[in-house]
Amino acid sequence: AVQNDRNKRKKEVKEDLGGDELSPELAELVRRVSRAHQETFPSLGQLGKYTTNSSADHRVQLDLGLWDKFSELATKCIIKIVEFAKRLPGFTGLSMADQITLLKAACLDILMLRICTRYTPEQDTMTFSDGLTLTRTQMHNAGFGPLTDLVFAFA
Repeated sequence: AVQNDRNKRKKEVKEDLGGDELSPELAELVRRVSRAHQETFPSLGQLGKYTTNSSADHRVQLDLGLWDKFSELATKCIIKIVEFAKRLPGFTGLSMADQITLLKAACLDILMLRICTRYTPEQDTMTFSDGLTLTRTQMHNAGFGPLTDLVFAFA
């Protein structure tokens, strides 16, 4: 009887979600998530781009200057991700332990998705939240290492 009830509910849900139309509740959720993202992540056009000449020509194990800059930017991005999460409906209603668990689990993914939206294919560069624009080689040298080519391929 439980299995039949589950199947009946699944059919009802499928029928309710016909077409590409969103329910008012889902449309509101999408609007709030989009607004939270826009308020915590400036678009590429809003940034004043700048670059550095640090280890731009060849790959090295690690460029400490770029690593320091990347670490500083990553810390600022994590703060923005926490601000973003706090604006999501229901997030602040979770226990502090659950909030921390979710942030730990998703933070790297969100960082990668956000940086990939700042890819400029013509120059093969990525632009960070403060406008710092790095080439593929510089990203590698900043500490991305073997992840560099995967991130650029995904972008």
